[in-house]
Parts: sequence; structure tokens; C-alpha cells
Amino acid sequence: MASTSLLIAVSVAVLVVSEAAPLTTTTTPECHSHAEATCHNTTTVFTVCMSDGKVYHNACSIMHALCDDHNLRPDYHSSNPACPHAVTRPTTTPLPVTHFETLLYPAIEHGIDDRLAASRDKGVAPKDALPIFSVQDHNHKHYVRNPDCWAADLDLTCISPWNSNGHTRKAGTLVSPRHAVWARHYNIPVNSTLRFVARDGTVVDRRITATRYVDAHGGSGFYGRDNVVGVLDRDVPASISYAKVMPHTLLTMHPPPNVHLPVMSTDFEEKALVTDFFLYSNRSISLRSPYTSSPRHDYYEPKITGDSGNPSFFIIDDELVLLFTFTSGGAGGGTNFIYHYDDINRIMTQLGGGYQLTEVDLSRFLGEGEVLPRIVG
Repeated sequence: MASTSLLIAVSVAVLVVSEAAPLTTTTTPECHSHAEATCHNTTTVFTVCMSDGKVYHNACSIMHALCDDHNLRPDYHSSNPACPHAVTRPTTTPLPVTHFETLLYPAIEHGIDDRLAASRDKGVAPKDALPIFSVQDHNHKHYVRNPDCWAADLDLTCISPWNSNGHTRKAGTLVSPRHAVWARHYNIPVNSTLRFVARDGTVVDRRITATRYVDAHGGSGFYGRDNVVGVLDRDVPASISYAKVMPHTLLTMHPPPNVHLPVMSTDFEEKALVTDFFLYSNRSISLRSPYTSSPRHDYYEPKITGDSGNPSFFIIDDELVLLFTFTSGGAGGGTNFIYHYDDINRIMTQLGGGYQLTEVDLSRFLGEGEVLPRIVG
């Protein structure tokens, strides 16, 4: 049986190489060029079987394979005798969970699954439940929210549906009334307009006055640092919300294999998509596609070119909790927001505006005398 640390190490290594081919990479040669450039900075050696039936021994070889198949993932159940037993997922006894996990996991599941069930009970087809807006007229600033969207009762106003640079591409998400984040490799330049839409359809436009890269001194590549923080020319009104983030002390989250936590993500069409959470650890975060037998699969779509920078959230106590913005495609992956918590707060201070990140309160999931764990799973 594999140790949790080794499983995380292999999973993160695969996420690293999947991010070498971002959603904005449009050709296979460009992808291989990205992979080759990243190979020079990658020394990790391991043996792992992948979903194409082949055995790989280093991150570089997986990088190039991912250029031809962006959905390539580890195969922890492979019968190939060449696969080391050390990277085989346990399939018998589920890993034990803590008191904190037994309360947190159901809260995350109910935040999305209950809404999907209610939507189905109303007879709304999944394709009709995905669009956040029933009308999006960007030219005339006319927006109508879709009452049949499975997430219609949530406050989604922190998610920008349009900007003056990429239009429906290059999404931005508010993390304060004055600050937004998006993908570094799909950057929105200074003096661009970010648009937000209140729940009643009122349009709020704000100009980006300054930006900073997260971990700007960490190297030339964007792997593990694919975030930009931008400051707006003035606060958005109270009718526009901002997303909270996970507690910065919760450094690693890797639920056991039998726990499938749902995540809500948007794409460039402004659909409320559902994907399963996999893990976040160190710089990286990764999702996985829901089982085809799961009701969530009807609300899932793979992430494609143009979806970069769109946000992904846990829904906890009816609040959006931002996990990351998309770098890679398929189920999706990107930069772990919490890893850069201090750097982002520092940037927000430098940019001005008087705000810091707001953490979601998970204290109700703790027992008497318990403190928030640093590692979950």
C-alpha cells in the first residue's frame, strides 16, 4: 500500500507536467516547446503507470506525452507487472478520517450535490441548468441571470463574465471589493476594464490600475505561480461580492480515494460546471472528472482553450470559497492559492485599497479543544 506522501508526490508530479501545456496552448509543437523548456528545471525521478498503458520514469517523458493527450492521468489500478506496488492506490479499507473531516466533507458535498438534486427534482435538464446567464449581451451591457441554473441561489457576482481585453476569455475573480485575481499565462493588462454583474442584472465596470505577478521572483516559468493580482480604480458596491479562500494554515488537502468532493468551476461561456476535487499540496491543485455513474457527470465538461483563468470553488455554507484559477485542461488544474497566501496579501497591501484575503470560517467543524489541522487526508 502506498504511503500518503508518495501518492501525493506522484500526483503532484503529474499535475506539474500537465500545467506545462496550458489551456491557451493551441498546437502540439507549441506544447512540446513548453515541455522542453520546463524539462531543464525538472529533476524528479519516479516510476508510474499512466492511463495510456505505458510506464513512465520521469516528469519530462510525461510532459511530452501530455502534449498528445491532455487527459493523461496516473493509473493506480494498473495490472502491468512493471508498475511498482508503491504507487498502487489502496482499494480495500478506506483511509480513516478525522472528526474534522467527518464534518467538513459532507458540508462540501451538500453545498453542490443538494443543489444538483433539487434541480433534477424540478425537471431541469442538465444542459439547461449549466448556464449562469440566460442573456449575455456584452455590447449593450444587458445580462439576465438564468433562474434554472442549479447554482442560481448562490451569490456568483464575484465572477467577471467579460473584460475589455479578452472579452469572454481571460476571466477575473474578486477576492476583495478592490482586488481581483486571474491567470498569469492569460494575463489581463493594466487599463483594461473588468465587468461584474449584480444579482439584479446591474452592470458594474471597473478599470485595472495596477497588477503584480504572484511569486514574481520564483523563476521565469508560470508553473505553480500562475496568478496575477490586480487592483481596481475603486471599490465595487455592496451588490457585488468577493470570494473567500481556505484557511492559510490548511496547507495540504488530499481526501481518501473513497471521498469525492464536488467543485464548482466556470468556463468562458459562463457555465456552472461541476468537477471532483483531487488534491492540493504545495504549489499545485488538481481536479478529476466525476465518475460516469455519478449524477455530477451530467454537469461536467472538460476544460478547453479559452477557459484559462476561470475560477474553481468549494461551496461551504452557501459561500464561494476560491481554490484556484485554471492553468491546465481536461478536468483542470492550476496554482494552489493557499500556498501563496502571504505573497498575495503582501501584493494587495502594495497595490493599495486597504484589503486582505478573507478566510472561510471552518471552526464549526472542529470538536471541543481541537485546532485546525495543517494536513487533511
